[in-house]
Amino acid sequence: MKRIFKIAFFIIFAALSVFFTAGAYAEEEQEPQVDENGYVKVTEDTIPEENVNYYIDDTVEIHDGIMFPESTTLLIKKGAEFQLYAGGTADIRGTLVIEQGARATVSGTFRMSEKSKAECNGEFAATKSSDVHIAGEFLNGEESTVAFSGKLSLYNSGVYENKGATSFAKSAEAVLSGNYIVPESGRLFIRGSVSTTLNSKMTADGYVYLSGRLYNTGKLSFGKKAVNVFKDGQFIITKSGRVYDERAEEKSESNETSETKKTLRGIDVSYYQGAIDWKRVKAAGIDFAVLRSSVGDYYTDETFDYNITEAQRAGIKVGVYHYCLANSAESARTEAKYFLDIVKQYKPDFPLVVDIEDSRQQKLSVEQLTLVADIFCEEIKKAGYEPMIYSSASWLNNKLDTKELSDYELWVAHWGVLKPSFKGSYGMWQYACSGRVSGISGAVDLDIAYIDYSK
Repeated sequence: MKRIFKIAFFIIFAALSVFFTAGAYAEEEQEPQVDENGYVKVTEDTIPEENVNYYIDDTVEIHDGIMFPESTTLLIKKGAEFQLYAGGTADIRGTLVIEQGARATVSGTFRMSEKSKAECNGEFAATKSSDVHIAGEFLNGEESTVAFSGKLSLYNSGVYENKGATSFAKSAEAVLSGNYIVPESGRLFIRGSVSTTLNSKMTADGYVYLSGRLYNTGKLSFGKKAVNVFKDGQFIITKSGRVYDERAEEKSESNETSETKKTLRGIDVSYYQGAIDWKRVKAAGIDFAVLRSSVGDYYTDETFDYNITEAQRAGIKVGVYHYCLANSAESARTEAKYFLDIVKQYKPDFPLVVDIEDSRQQKLSVEQLTLVADIFCEEIKKAGYEPMIYSSASWLNNKLDTKELSDYELWVAHWGVLKPSFKGSYGMWQYACSGRVSGISGAVDLDIAYIDYSK
């Protein structure tokens, strides 16, 4: 009996030993893996803690949610992939680093808080179902690519620096309220919809390709080395939107002077704009206005006297334009004298402009239309004023010999583009025909002057 008891006791003891030993091994296997830098490996069950750094060296799938606190760094190593599935959320409150050869694929909600930082040297792909929120700093490295196919919100506190390539697919919808930077090395492809808000700043010194929609309400600047390709896209500028193009400024001058270092914001109006509150226009930030005085040799704009008097009284610099119908040297002189007779009692700050675009002049040859413009400008110059020619980029390229008119200032009209297609020099650009300015009911043409002609 004692022997049987001993045998039973031995069997039970052995079984318990095996059980506890196996448990100890299992517990040991569950210990987190730590690399040579002290970073802890992320698994699908990881719950990140404060003051701990983490790494991914294979594929990690997130179906629910994960949050990395402010005091943490998440490193996605070369060859690894972080996958955030639709319906899942990832909150980055610390630092995210994506090494070259690594990838982050986002199909859910990806958030970066104000104090967070992300450095992408590999790939970051946000799919159609993604919703990306950036309130911190996101750096896209020179050799890396970022692709947005879903929603992107760049908040006021957010900074996105695109040194590499960033693309917005046709399905993408981006709203930029922060600072979006494209350095010289950067490449930006907009095939979807990108909108900037009132407080946003978008600076492009690199390559910008637009075949989608760019809706600018904030400040958009193009550096001297920026390259833009506009292809069947929409470039829309609201009444509060401003565009600064150092290339156009450089192109419009033969020698840089203090007059050309600052662009001026302007409008051009006629009786179509009705009664204008010029004090409100001035308060809206308008620097100059070009006012229509006349058409042909028979019509004086009924709002001209009021507009030039009240605009100058409000502190706005004014120019005057005449809508030309002339089709010969003789009729050009007649119209010019009619124009000058209306203007002579005033003192315009900007040039006197001949507007050449009427469909009845379409049948004239390049030589004939160039002669009309030249004769008209000669009469203005004889009267002691600075003459200027206004026309569309298409007419300046194909209907007028601008080399023969090189003694006169040019004002080019080309709407909805990143820059006019006219290759010559110009002092002013009419970039929109449907702007909104406080003090004016309805749409108004918007202009930029690269030279302060009042000086």
